[in-house]
Amino acid sequence: MRKCIVVLLLLLLLLLTASSAWANGNAVQERAYFPPVLMYHDIKVKPINGFDVSVEDFQAQLAWLAQEGYRSLSMDEFLQYVDAKRPFPEKTVLITFDDGYEGVYQYAAPALAKHKMKATFFIFKKGLNSALTGYPYLTDNQLRELAANPLFSIQSHTMTHADLSAISKQELQYELKASKQFIESVTNKPCHTIAFPFGHYNGEVLQTVKEAGYDVAFSVSDLGLLGQEAKYSIPRIYMGVALGKNKQELFKKYLHTYKSMPPEAFKEQFGDLPQ
Repeated sequence: MRKCIVVLLLLLLLLLTASSAWANGNAVQERAYFPPVLMYHDIKVKPINGFDVSVEDFQAQLAWLAQEGYRSLSMDEFLQYVDAKRPFPEKTVLITFDDGYEGVYQYAAPALAKHKMKATFFIFKKGLNSALTGYPYLTDNQLRELAANPLFSIQSHTMTHADLSAISKQELQYELKASKQFIESVTNKPCHTIAFPFGHYNGEVLQTVKEAGYDVAFSVSDLGLLGQEAKYSIPRIYMGVALGKNKQELFKKYLHTYKSMPPEAFKEQFGDLPQ
């Protein structure tokens, strides 16, 4: 009888252990697993578009994060938690920039360095050494200087900023693989992550991202997992002029509510400046 009780207790312990392991192993499937992820584009003295953030607002946002005890993560640190399926510490944040505008070199990088905060820059190759009206991109030398700074990580934003959900399989493979190789040639480090241009993705995009050797991918809004782990379509808070209004009211709100991801946090900021 005593042996039966012991066996039953051992079985119960095994079941509990297996259940716990299953829960921990699937933690990354939940959107709430991730710390807040911010998505900036350009930093300007005087914004000319809704997706810009002024130098003044950016500095105020970093100062608030520091004051509130937030710690910015490098991409390597972020990946370590994801790969080990360990919970992220409270008050951590991932700061990201898309496209590679010159303003991130002129204004964002010095402000981040002042606060000893880490950030990740998602770069697409075609933009380098060129300019849109009012939006010059990084030069090769500026990119290499950012890549040499231990506070910063350079990661993939594809080769041409194509909408990955609207191109052929062959083109998709090129955008993902060639960009990974390019980033690695610039940084001399492995490129493990990608941010989707326009935030667009579908099931084929997520599967091809895995096949191309990426460990994590970032979107904007949550379009669903589409049969893949949540780490292949991590949503990000869309930063812009609107988040700096009323003493950073929306910025603070979205940081506090990231785990429940209010729909307005994904609102496209591109276009006219908010009144």
